[in-house]
Amino acid sequence: MKIRVLSETQIEELKRSTEHLLENVGFHVPHEGILKLVAKAGAKVDDAAGVIRLPAALLRELLSQVPSSYSIRTVDGKEYQVGGGKQHSLAIVTDPWIIDYDTQTPRRPCLEDVRKHTIIAQKLDHVSAISRMDFPVVEYGDATSSLRALEIHLLNHTKHYFVYAGSLEGFQQWRELGSILAGGTELSRSRLMTVAVAIVSPLTLTDINVELLLGATANNFPVIPTICPMAGTTSPYSKDTTLLLGNAENIFVAALTQILSPGNPFLYLFGPSRSNMRTGHDMYYTVDKVLWKAAATELAKSYGIPVAAECGGTMTYRYDQQNGAEGMLFMLAAQNTGSDFLNGIGSCHNANGMSAEMMLIQSAWLDAARFMGKGISTSNLERGIEGVLNAGHGGNFLTDDLTLDLLRSGEFFENAMFDFSGGYEDAPSMLEKAHIEVEKMVCDYRSPIPESVREDLQRYFRNIYQKME
Repeated sequence: MKIRVLSETQIEELKRSTEHLLENVGFHVPHEGILKLVAKAGAKVDDAAGVIRLPAALLRELLSQVPSSYSIRTVDGKEYQVGGGKQHSLAIVTDPWIIDYDTQTPRRPCLEDVRKHTIIAQKLDHVSAISRMDFPVVEYGDATSSLRALEIHLLNHTKHYFVYAGSLEGFQQWRELGSILAGGTELSRSRLMTVAVAIVSPLTLTDINVELLLGATANNFPVIPTICPMAGTTSPYSKDTTLLLGNAENIFVAALTQILSPGNPFLYLFGPSRSNMRTGHDMYYTVDKVLWKAAATELAKSYGIPVAAECGGTMTYRYDQQNGAEGMLFMLAAQNTGSDFLNGIGSCHNANGMSAEMMLIQSAWLDAARFMGKGISTSNLERGIEGVLNAGHGGNFLTDDLTLDLLRSGEFFENAMFDFSGGYEDAPSMLEKAHIEVEKMVCDYRSPIPESVREDLQRYFRNIYQKME
């Protein structure tokens, strides 16, 4: 069961409109070095205004250089193909709010949250990469707080890193950490990191993000843009034009990446939201986004560019009907449009909260979405008809050959998180099952980080703390 929201005609219309925007409106990039580079590549540059305009022919030439697939690596040497037909997941390990299991209300994150969520992400087979919001923990009120959370995080997993640096100093720190984690491999050959480059909508790339892009391409890191136009405030108040704006911003960064480093990997990602025009609040996980997710994936695939889509997010922090309905809709849209990366396992609360239990619940939703994506096979019809003939009128199929063959084959959906009890009153809820499983996963956990790397990481952070005293 594949989800489709755009026709081929609409896709071509959006692509033509994207070319029109980038050729006639252009991108504001107030960075002298980049302006010179893109001018040499054939772009039209207004130095005084800091605006880059890409002619359609040049844009198409640059986009043809974006790899349709590429590989990423983990600390323990595993490799994953992105864009090769197999989907991967990215889990987050912290957010400004953690949904506490005991109170089921939001609270600020602590070190144990970071540790626990990192362990779960490490143990989930479908998770290939992890990201962490740079946010302090409650145990430390000083400048070391966020660094201590980062240390705990790095010491407990070997997955690929999605780096969301908020400053050039932070990015330099990640490069230093990357050299430690690479264990002697040259950083530019390690493929351990994917680097985020943020766009200010509409159509603006700030100086700091130019520097992040330069640093990423210099090290051959895959680039993933952070593109979050808000319909009604930072983008027009319509689904189609917000989609167009997000596509133009993605495509510009993809093209700029190729100017800096032809063939450098790029991962398309679009994270729009809708402004509440009555209150001014940003609403990130509304149902509108289900359509945006599917449409953005279709657009990315029309260019032949690997694509990521957020999955499973909800507007609420409560474990209720709204949570399940929104989360499953988002998961279906991300999974069944064929996104290469499913981002944000664990996210809820309007993209500001998460929990360990939600990481497992959304993993169960992913299983359900994948099951639905398979549709129905008719390969068993011949044997099934034979079984009906053998059973006769009013018979049963308890010991039928087809029943016995398919009993444990995955013919029907099974997942331990779902309640298949048939209505027993004492059956645990999905949330309770998830909590029990969380406790099992973190109990007696031993980090897979090599001891030599662990010691180097601890020494690195210890030196930083001493300098900050």
